Amino acid sequence: MEIKNETRLTYEILTDVMMSKKKFIITSWIPTFLAVSLFELAICPSGFFPWWVNLLLGGIFLAFSRVQSNISTPKRLKKTYKKIIGEGESRHSFLFKDEEVECHVSNEVTPEAHAIYPYSSLTGWEFVKNYLVLYVSKYQQITIDLNGFDSEEDKNAVIALLKSKVKKD
Repeated sequence: MEIKNETRLTYEILTDVMMSKKKFIITSWIPTFLAVSLFELAICPSGFFPWWVNLLLGGIFLAFSRVQSNISTPKRLKKTYKKIIGEGESRHSFLFKDEEVECHVSNEVTPEAHAIYPYSSLTGWEFVKNYLVLYVSKYQQITIDLNGFDSEEDKNAVIALLKSKVKKD
């Protein structure tokens, strides 16, 4: 089996897809909130403030510190994707085979790149808006446009293949 997909992405599309992921938004806040709250609890003597005031102060501090984050603000995320793919669009050609997916990428920053990902190396997948996101690792993902398949049957065959070969998070 060989099924092709042609995907064209811009930094705006990638930012929109990333910010639409509920899992991304929730998990990016939890570690920072816990770290700030524990810091507040550690610096304030236990009798100085009740525990809930320390958590409230930690939350307020967290809200102000989020501006510094490279990941959670759309403006900084767009800037990061611009560095990766440039101002124009990034063209991705995917070839789904029985045991692996081949990826060819071309954009103004990377004129030509090629990668092969065995399904056993993928860590998960999910649907976000009209895109399929395959996770290569915790920090690396592949975004595939579901409208890039030649037919609806090809799209359904790839989804069935992913369901059988890749563990969904």
